[in-house]
Amino acid sequence: MLFNTKRRILPVAIGLATGIATISAPSFSQENENATSEGVLEEIVVYGIKNSLLDAISIKRDAVGVMDAISAEDFGKFPDGNLAESLARAPGIAIDRSNVEGQKIAVRGFGPEFNLVTLNGRQMPTVKGQYGGGRSFNFGDIASPGVASLEIFKTANSSLPSGGIGSTVNMVTTKPLNVEGTKRFLGLSYVNDTTSQDSGSPFEAEMLFATNQGRWGFSLSGAYHERTNRETGTRESNWITPNLMAQSEGYLRVDASNPNYTNLNERVDGNTFYREPAAFLIKDNDRTRKNLQATLQVELSDSVTATVDYTHSGVQFESRGMLFGSWLGGWDTQSATINQNGVFTDVVVGNRAYDHTATWSKLESDNNSVGVNLAWDVTDALSISLDYHSSTAELAGNIFDNELGFTTDVKGTITVDGASASGVNSFSYDRDFLPENYMGTYLFLRDGYQENEIEQVQLKGLWTNDSGSVLQSISFGVSSIDNEYLNQASEGNFGSQGPSVEDYDDALFKERRLTNSFMNSFSRNIGTPYYYSINPVDALSAFAAANVGLADPVDGTVCCSYGTLDSNEQVKEQLDSAFVQFNFETSVNDMPLRVVAGLRYEKSDTTSVSFYPAPTTIRWDMIAGLIGVGGESADVPRYGDSSEVLPTIAAALNITENQVIRASWGKSIARPNLGDLGAELNIGSKDFFNLTAQGGNPDLGPLLSTNFDISYENYYAEGSYFAVAAFRKEVKDFIGSRTIEDQPIDGLTNPFLSEIGQQAQACVQAWVDAGRPQTGFPGEGGTGDCVSQQALWAQPWMNDQQHMGWVALAISRGIDVSNGFPWGACDYDGWWRCEPGYIDGTAADPQALFDITQPYNMESGAVNGIEVSWQHLFEGTPYGFQFNFTKVSGGNVEPNKNVVGEQFVLPGLGDSGNISVFMETQKHTLRLALNYRGETAQGFANYFQPVYVDERKQFDISYQYRFSDALTIFADAMNITDEETRLYVRYPEMLFLSQDHGPVFKFGVRSNF
Repeated sequence: MLFNTKRRILPVAIGLATGIATISAPSFSQENENATSEGVLEEIVVYGIKNSLLDAISIKRDAVGVMDAISAEDFGKFPDGNLAESLARAPGIAIDRSNVEGQKIAVRGFGPEFNLVTLNGRQMPTVKGQYGGGRSFNFGDIASPGVASLEIFKTANSSLPSGGIGSTVNMVTTKPLNVEGTKRFLGLSYVNDTTSQDSGSPFEAEMLFATNQGRWGFSLSGAYHERTNRETGTRESNWITPNLMAQSEGYLRVDASNPNYTNLNERVDGNTFYREPAAFLIKDNDRTRKNLQATLQVELSDSVTATVDYTHSGVQFESRGMLFGSWLGGWDTQSATINQNGVFTDVVVGNRAYDHTATWSKLESDNNSVGVNLAWDVTDALSISLDYHSSTAELAGNIFDNELGFTTDVKGTITVDGASASGVNSFSYDRDFLPENYMGTYLFLRDGYQENEIEQVQLKGLWTNDSGSVLQSISFGVSSIDNEYLNQASEGNFGSQGPSVEDYDDALFKERRLTNSFMNSFSRNIGTPYYYSINPVDALSAFAAANVGLADPVDGTVCCSYGTLDSNEQVKEQLDSAFVQFNFETSVNDMPLRVVAGLRYEKSDTTSVSFYPAPTTIRWDMIAGLIGVGGESADVPRYGDSSEVLPTIAAALNITENQVIRASWGKSIARPNLGDLGAELNIGSKDFFNLTAQGGNPDLGPLLSTNFDISYENYYAEGSYFAVAAFRKEVKDFIGSRTIEDQPIDGLTNPFLSEIGQQAQACVQAWVDAGRPQTGFPGEGGTGDCVSQQALWAQPWMNDQQHMGWVALAISRGIDVSNGFPWGACDYDGWWRCEPGYIDGTAADPQALFDITQPYNMESGAVNGIEVSWQHLFEGTPYGFQFNFTKVSGGNVEPNKNVVGEQFVLPGLGDSGNISVFMETQKHTLRLALNYRGETAQGFANYFQPVYVDERKQFDISYQYRFSDALTIFADAMNITDEETRLYVRYPEMLFLSQDHGPVFKFGVRSNF
């Protein structure tokens, strides 16, 4: 029954769990008794949509600052199966999805790294993903049954833990002493991802048990979620700026003035942009999520309550995929169209193979938290809570895919039709490529391990003033956090020596056709209608057999293993804080006024240690170009510290019985990404010969934000209201990337700049300028070019830079190439490069100069925004709707599309909105929701190209039928319009990545008993 006495019970239980009480300062105890009086609390769904909205109205009207909350609809039933999806219902919150599921959040234009997530008021450990920095929380790890509510604090508050400029999100788990009697929940569902190629039946199982025995209570929740899906899309495609590349490479890969090109470029600076790969992606994923949460509460006396809890979450993820297409990069472009923005849209490129790359990965995350809380009512006026927890987050496996690359022994011409402003590119070849044409050329094997461990102790108190004065209460507290982060990574890099199609069985390459369903959410022309599926296990065996003794040029590891640790970073943070907050109540011209004012002090000390072999030599490897070769591993510690004082004040004025004005001002901080605090300096090269060095900066300070909020709310009818809020965040010390060019490092020298290196570079470039002819041999009618004819025959995959390495090795062995490369010179009868395959820098070589890139506190900017919320219940009917939209702007934190080079961007900056309409009767609940996220600035790709995510709209629908209070069947449909994901750099036609995921359906049954 929807309109029975349960409405009187559940709001009280949820209110205690989320801290909805009469106290006006969040204390973040296990009971979280003091969490709401500084927040505008927009509670979304409790038990029955309309009932929950009515309850939310009363909570919202009693709040002071700006806060949202989302609570369980019923015991064990959250609004959405995914916590991030539920968060998207709140104003100002946008979600980042992976394979349709929500994983991370952006709040008021600030991306995941700027939002702090806590569990029962405790700071949780996190590990970094492919592109995250290690502070953002992945809601995809957590199932919803054991979570009673989510609290979203969007304005500064002295009692909140620091770390979230956009928001602080607190997950509140089920507290058994807040449950009446004994309750049980069981849910089973079948998941149908329409893209899945798996023949199995992925299912989800959830349970929640809680019992309140008066002076003690116990709860236990668990979840098992299995899902398979197929990703189809385009490969990530970086875009070069040829004019800038020429400054470092010494030649122009592609000349926009070529008379065979149609050049419509209107850019003032004359720069153009050219894609690197043109390729598609197909990847099959298998994800299993497991959760367990247990809580024991005991009333040790009438004034003391003890809580012990344990939370576990883990995800196992495996994938296999294929990349297929060609690397373009500008070379051999026969014809092209350059549009007004300087973008090479349509190109015809010769001398290209139909390359394939087999990818595979396996990741396993494991998160555990154990906590103890003592809540003591010392007197009627004073309460104290002592809280301790030890929590870990682990991630094992390869974050980036393992890769095994294949090319062909024949070449063709590829025609690429560039992406439109809303579509994807396509490509086609002028010839067919058959299984007998393929051979393995390179292998990347990757492995890693991350662990973040946090120990935190908090002591908090609340004193209530019973004298009836303006001062109502004072809250206070101290906290100490010991945070340790470990990040280890290994990579085996193996380039095949003299690959041959004879080493690979044709049966390894299985032809697959691209049907009309491939990426059908886009307007696209497939072009070449086939690709080859390659089993990575069989392919790896074949590659190993064909490359016996092949060694990684960096650490000497013999194929095929990950080898030794390439990176071993440890960051230790000591975070200490203290706060005091005062809560006042008075009136102005008979209008009630509530004020909350506080002060918070934060101090951090950071020690970063890198256990890695610092490079002692620059090596010119014929395959890889310039690389750093290290000696013995050594501890390289670096240090940093910071301290901040953060004042806050918030006020709420009831100008009439139904109208409220709220305003707040305060300062908050967000801490640097854990990955940015590392001490290691990684040496590499760009385009083979331009030395680079990248590393962290342990002395990074926090980002400091000064926040302003003002809002107006009108509760014009029962269960209905309209609200508008404006906010401004002025942030300084944003972390940007700074590159300092031409810097020496520890006296290293560069063999490429030696006399031999310059000779090899000059003579190969002369061969390129001549059109790369077949060179022949000295005395036999050859061209006299220094490039080996045997290399051209046997190694057609080699690029110009690798030919330079081949020639330099021969010169270093005393071979005269001034009149051409002689037959059979050096080792392997001339069919492979001279041993040892590399040239090490010596003291006689010129000094090596590096472009060193590190993060710095170097930027400032402001974000402005407006939030509009409207909730309406149609009186006397079962219908209602909710609407919210947030518009953000920040001219100095948005990238300038006309600027080429380094600049700053605030990841996550973009508009967001949500609208839902519902119908709810005693038996039926039907809800249709649209989640909108506007075009979003996401960061930078290679070559400092700004990345944007196209606007997207996801439609979801859900239906429930209640047979009784104990039994409900349901059906959920996500992404029912098959909305695609599309990323581009700089201009919409510069496609970076596109993905087509398809709808997901879920059918199940829930029982409460």
